[in-house]
Amino acid sequence: MKLRSVLEGIGAALLVLMPYYCKFLIPSNLEIYHLQLPLTSLIGGLLVDLLVYSALLTALLLATQHLPPLIQRIVNALFAAFMFWNLVDFANIALIHEQFHIDEWSRVWLRIPIALLILSGALACFFPLWTELFARGVRLVIAAVSFSAVWIVPQLLHIALAHQPLQSPALASPTGLQRSGSDRRIIWILFDELSYHQTFDHPAPGIEVPNFNRLRDGSISFSQLRPAGFYTDRIIPSLFLGKPIDQIRSTINGELWYRDQVQQRWFGYDPNATLFALAQRNGWNTGIDGWFIPYCRTLAPVVNRCFWEANLTPVELLGASEKKSVLANAAVMPSRLLSLFSRTTTPEEGQIENYRNIMAHAETMIADKQLQFVFIHIPVPHGPGIFDRRNHSLRPGGTYLDRLVLADDTLGVLTKEVEATSCAANTTLIVSSDHSWRISLSRHSGEWSDEEEHASGGKFDDRPVLLIHFGDREYRRDVHEVLPEMLEHSMVAGMIQGQIKTPEDLSAFIARQ
Repeated sequence: MKLRSVLEGIGAALLVLMPYYCKFLIPSNLEIYHLQLPLTSLIGGLLVDLLVYSALLTALLLATQHLPPLIQRIVNALFAAFMFWNLVDFANIALIHEQFHIDEWSRVWLRIPIALLILSGALACFFPLWTELFARGVRLVIAAVSFSAVWIVPQLLHIALAHQPLQSPALASPTGLQRSGSDRRIIWILFDELSYHQTFDHPAPGIEVPNFNRLRDGSISFSQLRPAGFYTDRIIPSLFLGKPIDQIRSTINGELWYRDQVQQRWFGYDPNATLFALAQRNGWNTGIDGWFIPYCRTLAPVVNRCFWEANLTPVELLGASEKKSVLANAAVMPSRLLSLFSRTTTPEEGQIENYRNIMAHAETMIADKQLQFVFIHIPVPHGPGIFDRRNHSLRPGGTYLDRLVLADDTLGVLTKEVEATSCAANTTLIVSSDHSWRISLSRHSGEWSDEEEHASGGKFDDRPVLLIHFGDREYRRDVHEVLPEMLEHSMVAGMIQGQIKTPEDLSAFIARQ
């Protein structure tokens, strides 16, 4: 009986903490890829919590055996109900969320467990036989879960103790900036999830995007681009490399690997084969400012200035940090449970901070005319909601249409920065998106609104945006030919090498496709 209680205690601890470590166990290591490294202190805190929770839950189960029968039955029912919820939550994260990214469980977490506890306590009093059978079944499953610790704990230890070099969200080349003989610049601004359909073809009633329209009036625009993929972390590396990438994985050190579609083999992502390496070989200084993709790690050898905002782990949203000690991180979660209704950082607030930091660095990089090739990855109109279009203010909440207006405001700010530079006349401005508005993902979130349903019509228009403006030339051309998004790589390469300097050069390039 004591051994079973120990197994149940370990299994229960594994399930309670599962939302905080489960993504570290995915074989592709993509969760690690999108994080700041190392993870030693964060994972160390989780392992300490796992040990402490196992001991406490085992002690609770052993102590329950000495209670009067009715109280024992009620406690067992409450324990079984709570663990049943954790099993359901596990199914949501492991089987549903990974496929559809449904976030509804987190929004009702405080309600359903309480209802389950009340219901189970009542059933324990009035239907003891059925309650006991239910509790036994759940506890048998919990005991079985404990055996997964045999591989979960070693895997977490492996990641925590791996040689992951200290990284900063900002990177500067130790050799500084090289002198460039070119007076040309390329500023490439990519808006995440910007839809051509919503921006230009069929904007929703009341949605105005004057800065996008103004830029299109003086640019070459592409209305029929075929997207290079569905996911940002495949599309952007594809555009940099000039090869379509559909499958990616990472090492526990955060190194990117991709599967070559032609050779059907895995290769390490080579920064020296990207547009940034091409720019440096042509004597250009390079800069990157973005989010989600670990630019400063993946492209470190070929970038002179770099800044990126990484994903936060669930325990970091609660207040943990790699800068804290293992014990300090271990204390974060118990502190959170003891003050269940205390305030934590929400994804929306984190995204607002990301946006502000990215914008600050974007303006700095644009103003630094020593950087000839600058890539800026803006995290809008991608969710979560962070904008109110009625008063043009950043705040948690809002729909895709609100964020579309934010994207337009952002473009207005950045184009003014470009125009204010002394080399504006020689600057090629590229404004694009990685993919369009992914209706299939957004409709499964709790933030989906009637306004978004009406604007989208429930249909996915997959066309991304691409506008190219040459210096002070006001030259409008709308390209309606169906072209692959991957063509952007060849266009930018031609600009870097001096083969495409004018709208006429680009028109001639398009005619050859």
